[in-house]
Amino acid sequence: MDIKKLVTEHTLKCVIGGFIVGVIACGAGAGMSALSSTPTFCGSCHSMKMEQATFAESSHKNLDCVECHLPHTSMAVYYVEKGRTGMVDMYHEIMRDYPAKIKMSKSARDTVNANCLRCHSQTMENVSNGPMGTEKDCLKCHSRIAHGSNHLEGGIKIE
Repeated sequence: MDIKKLVTEHTLKCVIGGFIVGVIACGAGAGMSALSSTPTFCGSCHSMKMEQATFAESSHKNLDCVECHLPHTSMAVYYVEKGRTGMVDMYHEIMRDYPAKIKMSKSARDTVNANCLRCHSQTMENVSNGPMGTEKDCLKCHSRIAHGSNHLEGGIKIE
């Protein structure tokens, strides 16, 4: 068999086929990324039912969970953190060891606070230092905006 002849006859078909497979893979990946960012997806886990219910009543209900809970410094950091937090959440869901009231870690709190400032930067232009020395730590005073303080509350409506 003549390899040179084989390559010349099928190169265009392989390039087109590879392009089609690449487009399908990118589309499926983008679709899965968007789907796995929604409150419906995040709330599908037993341990997140309360968070989903309270969020659905909040003033931020039009946002996806990832808008607050993932860093937006770069796409690479975003997707690495999305994978990491997804695996951590899945592990705890399988092990059924989530506490009744989920608490944010220090790094999660920093991410959420940074995202508050990312979206509300114009509001914060006039704030030099918050009450009680919070130094622009939004969650000191506004921690119940998106999820409320118990399952009966849907956060604080500020619209």
